[in-house]
Amino acid sequence: MNINISHLSVLNKIEEEIRQARLAEKSSTMKQHIYTVRTLCDMLLAASDKPGMGAGLSEAQPIEPRVVQPAQPALNQSEKLQTDDGANGDSIFDF
Repeated sequence: MNINISHLSVLNKIEEEIRQARLAEKSSTMKQHIYTVRTLCDMLLAASDKPGMGAGLSEAQPIEPRVVQPAQPALNQSEKLQTDDGANGDSIFDF
């Protein structure tokens, strides 16, 4: 699966990660940002090494928004579950 991402947006993200690394107070936080920079650089280099991929990174394609319909609840939460042994079903320990 190929995802076309603008090389400019990746470079902007690299710059943002470098700024965050400079502002980091902890060494571990700084290393996380530097690792992200390295990963983004590797991604750009790998994409430009593959034939036909260099052009794909130069222009981003618009993404169509997806319409997600919320799932319907299985049962009404205000109604208590009635069981034949007298348990009300509110506890996970009702057997």
